[in-house]
Amino acid sequence: MLWRFWIRSLIKQLGAARQQKQLKDHLHTQMEITAKGTQSTQNELESLKQQNENLRITVATLKNKPGKAELRTLQLYDLAIRMMHEKAPGFAPAWENVLKDAEQEMHKTDTGVLPLIRKVLNPGAARDITPLPPTESSPPEAESADDRSETTL
Repeated sequence: MLWRFWIRSLIKQLGAARQQKQLKDHLHTQMEITAKGTQSTQNELESLKQQNENLRITVATLKNKPGKAELRTLQLYDLAIRMMHEKAPGFAPAWENVLKDAEQEMHKTDTGVLPLIRKVLNPGAARDITPLPPTESSPPEAESADDRSETTL
């Protein structure tokens, strides 16, 4: 009778060992599948990070490049200025004076309190705060139009 218990326990041990081997194999397979999935997810994440960085750089570069419309407008203004130099004899000195005044105004607005005002308000409103002195050649209608624009604010 003792040998029956011994054989049964041996059979149970062999069955348990076989089941343990199957469970180990199954666990190993599951871990391989999980590792492959994790690796592919990490590879995809790295790829997306690289694409994101490339797109960020592209957007920053495109923001700094002037568009074709701006370049065309600049060329149009340049052509108009050259034509005015040729056609209007008094245009060149007046243009130089106005350009110099505009440069001074831009320099003033780049430093001090005015940049803050320009950020808060629109650029037109900031220009009305610091009006340019009227030129001697400006007609009286232009001065009255400036007065009307100040009263509407």
